[in-house]
Order: sequence, then C-alpha cells, then structure tokens
Amino acid sequence: MKPIPRRLFLKNAGIAIGLPLLDSMLPTGCLGAAPAASPRRIVCIGVPFGFDPTAFVPVAAGRDYVLPSHLAHLAAYRDDFTVISGLSHPNTGGGGHKAEAVMLTGAPYPDYSHNLKNTISVDQAFAAKLRGETRYESFALTTQGQSLSVTANGVSIPAIGSPSAVFKKLFLAATPAEMDAELRRIDEGRSMLDFVSDRAKNLNRQISGADRQRVDEYFESVRDVERQLKMTREWVNRPKPPAIGGEPKDIGDNQQQQAKFRLMIDMIHLALVTDSTRAISLMTFGMHHDLSHHGKEPKKLAACRQVEVELMLAFGGLLGKLKNAKEGGSTLLDSTMVMMTSNLRDGNTHWTYNLPVILAGGGFRHGQHLAFNRSYLDEVSQELKPAPETKIKSEKKIPLMGQDQQPLCNLYTSMLQRGGVEIERFSSATGSLNGLV
Repeated sequence: MKPIPRRLFLKNAGIAIGLPLLDSMLPTGCLGAAPAASPRRIVCIGVPFGFDPTAFVPVAAGRDYVLPSHLAHLAAYRDDFTVISGLSHPNTGGGGHKAEAVMLTGAPYPDYSHNLKNTISVDQAFAAKLRGETRYESFALTTQGQSLSVTANGVSIPAIGSPSAVFKKLFLAATPAEMDAELRRIDEGRSMLDFVSDRAKNLNRQISGADRQRVDEYFESVRDVERQLKMTREWVNRPKPPAIGGEPKDIGDNQQQQAKFRLMIDMIHLALVTDSTRAISLMTFGMHHDLSHHGKEPKKLAACRQVEVELMLAFGGLLGKLKNAKEGGSTLLDSTMVMMTSNLRDGNTHWTYNLPVILAGGGFRHGQHLAFNRSYLDEVSQELKPAPETKIKSEKKIPLMGQDQQPLCNLYTSMLQRGGVEIERFSSATGSLNGLV
C-alpha cells in the first residue's frame, strides 16, 4: 500500500485540519516498526550582554552540580540541557560589543577598528544542507539589534523584528496575483543571473589565473543563488498550513523585551511545529545596556539580574513548548538543538572569554555541566562569598585564549555533525566538543 502524505490535511467548506503522524504515513513495511526518524532542527539564540556569572555558572562540573539561581528557573528541564563554561572565540579582541557580529561565525576579529571579513554562521551552515526541504531555508529573527545570521559570502542576513510578519509568512496564503508576481520576480532574478554568468565567462578569457579562481568562486555563488531560486519557485504554488491561533499583535515599546521575546518564542514554536523551516536564529534582549554595566552597584546589579531571569523564564517556555509537542515516538525538543550564548561573558567586564552557553535538546546526553576552565569555577565560587562592604574588589586581568579555554566553534562543530552535516571542524574549531554524546 502506498503511504499517504505526511502533510495531509482534511479539507471541507474552507476548513483544514492537520493530521498527526500516522502509521499509514510511514513507508510500506514500516508498520509496527519504529517511527521514521524526525528531521533535525537548530535554534540559536544570542544575548548581547551575557549573564551574571555567579547566577549562571555552576561552581561544580559534572552531573551532580547545584543549579545556580538563574538555572534554577529551568529545573524542570535539568535533564534536557547542558550548561557549558570555558568556551571562547579566539581572536575576537579583548572585549567589546562589536563581537556580536561573529557570535555565530567565530570569524577572527582581533582589532575592532578594521573591517570585518565575516564567514558563514552555524545556522546557515546547517540550513544549507536542508535546502529545498522546507518552505523557508531559515529564519533570522530579532527583538532588538542586528541579525546573527551570515551567508557563506560573509553578508549579514536582514532579521525580521515583527512577530506578525513571521506569522504571515507561516500561514497567510498569497492571492493569485501575488503568486504570479512572486514567480515573475524569481524568473527575472534567474534571467539576470544568466546574463551576468555570460559576461563573466567572456571575462574569464581576459584575466589571470588568480583572478580566474576568484571568478570561479563567484560562479559558485551564482549557481548557489540559482539553486535557491529554483527551490523557492517550487514552493510558491504549494499551500501553506492552516493557521494555528490568531495573528500576534506587535509590541512597539522596545522596553518590553520580555513580552517581545515571548512573542518570538511563540513564532519559533509555530515555525518548527509546522516544519516551515528547520534553522532559526534570534537576537534578543538589547535594552538593558546600562544595567549590564552595573559596576557591582547593588541596585543596578539586582535590576540586571531580574532582566536575565525574565530571559531564562522565556527560554524555559520555549523548551516546554518543544517538549510538549509530540512528533512520532519522540518530542520536538528531541529533534531540535536549542542553543543560547553571548558575545560577552557579562556586560560589566566586556570580556569575550568564558562565554555563557546552554544547549538543550537535539538528542544529546544532557543533565550536566561541562567545564573547560576550572580556574574560572574557582573565580565564580569566590565571587559568591560575601565580601566586606568596605573592600572594593579589583577586576582580574583578561584571561588569554589557551589551554583553559575551548573554542566555542567546537560546540558548533558537534551541533552540525549531530544535524547530519559532514564536516570535520567549523570555523575556528579544533574538532568536536568533548563530553557531548
């Protein structure tokens, strides 16, 4: 018996009801067998000002660590995530906000005064493998700030800052006129690429061997765009899934970062549960810059920690939504790698070392704290001890990238490999990250 489509909808009188994964949707001979493997997905969340280390970093490594105050809000998902300390991007300067640009790429950026030659971000490296399998290759989202996603040519992908715009992309069907216009735009883009390709071929006969290599690289970029256009064209006439819930109302007040973040979390959940895309980046919480530079002044520090708690609660909300969404014999969280990190250890120091990292889901062996810098744990432990009010603690010298740090891109390498991307190392990685299974 021929299996029925997985994306089957029961339709009548303008009503469409999506079906769950049924045995009849499995290939012939699979009835009674294990469900088909769920597709892999990735969500990368960036926070611009880091976290208070004493509230985020456990002071003990391994599986028997005590949850620090921030992670205590994720206690229900302790076995679903791993907290990782002692990770850094090498060659990203001594500290600064401009390191946001390489948060997901790991490209060298030692001197923030010179022009950055960025490289592909981990979400886009993952998305490239799945090209054409979903309506949207990826979503680059933001609640406040720049995009985290970067193309293979080092170009930043404009981020969507409107939850309602995401909702429309997911569910609102285009009119026939809009569909025709979209197809015309795609075809016009392709014809222009053909024209440029012909000109480049003629140019090839007049240039040096080194320049010919650059042109070949350009050709590959053109071919890549052509493949994307072809796949985009195939999706234009396919119906979108029926809407889940109502269209969200955008929040214009940038001070309401928690509410904006929660709306984007809802959109991420909808994008994944409808399999509209499998690669998402989100830049969030960009309005507490002043609080993050608290200088350990008690009131500002307390206010900054509260903002961070709100972020952790919203992050936990995403984990809950994904864990409650069933897919075959597992959950959406089992097939989705959800990673949150920052370009800074914390806003008060501006250090680009010992970056805060939490990885959830994706089928990894979780419930642990992987620590790659034991001296950092000693430092955090000392910070937790109450100090005399009259004593002002001086900041330690910035640690250098060495044996007490692992490249953050080692984690990215493990994530890509887990997602089925055939790669030995990503960007500045030295290999995969030890301790993740």
